Amino acid sequence: MEKPREWLREKSIAKKILSEANVIFEVVDSRIPQETRNSVIEQLAKERNKRLYIIMNKADLVPSDFLKEAKKKLEKEYPVIVFSAHRNTGKRELMNLIKELSKEKKLIKIGVLGYPNVGKSSLINSLKRKKVATTSPKPGMTRGEKLIKLHNNVYLIDTPGIITLEFQDDLALKGSWIPEKLEQPVEVAVKLLSKIIEHRPEALKEAYRVEPSDDPLEMLHRIGEKLNYRIKGGGIDLDRTAKKVLWDWIKGHIKAYWL
Repeated sequence: MEKPREWLREKSIAKKILSEANVIFEVVDSRIPQETRNSVIEQLAKERNKRLYIIMNKADLVPSDFLKEAKKKLEKEYPVIVFSAHRNTGKRELMNLIKELSKEKKLIKIGVLGYPNVGKSSLINSLKRKKVATTSPKPGMTRGEKLIKLHNNVYLIDTPGIITLEFQDDLALKGSWIPEKLEQPVEVAVKLLSKIIEHRPEALKEAYRVEPSDDPLEMLHRIGEKLNYRIKGGGIDLDRTAKKVLWDWIKGHIKAYWL
């Protein structure tokens, strides 16, 4: 299984930004906040003595009791702000934090870091109140770092998703890898379905109107049947079904979440 070749380049981008920034905003996906924390970013921030805040983005995709539980857990290590660019949740809290930070130094640079597709660009656009960063449900759309002026002395550093040394399959489960680039999409979709069945099986019934099964491969078959994705000869096109499930996960159409 191939590991992403760009990881060395990205680690050097992370190091560069961590040396340039005074403060780090680590953006995570509220649906899977623990899994989308980036240990390399956190480790580098610790080594360089940089203040790090976790921004739990996509808060509109999960219920409030889950958000509270996740926030409480993460706050044992870092300050946390619950955010939704879609609903403007947490925007005032974030702006107040930035205002406080801006009083501390003549120049504040905030590095916005995280995995591809956690919503870094949406967060930046929301704070800036206009589109300055590229947003797309396709992971890895931001190319190269950008310095974005927020106030007189506050700048945000927008970065490409930092994926570091991980397998494509694991990245796909985080919604950080394009399904079409996977060698074994069926294998990855089965792993994802297994997690969803374990934590919130009803999400599959809601998304596809199929009866849940405890067997993830059987579940993939049922989804393919429901979507009528077929190969020549009438069998279920599992490859196409797998990619569809993975895209639905990336786009937030499957309402599942876990810690």
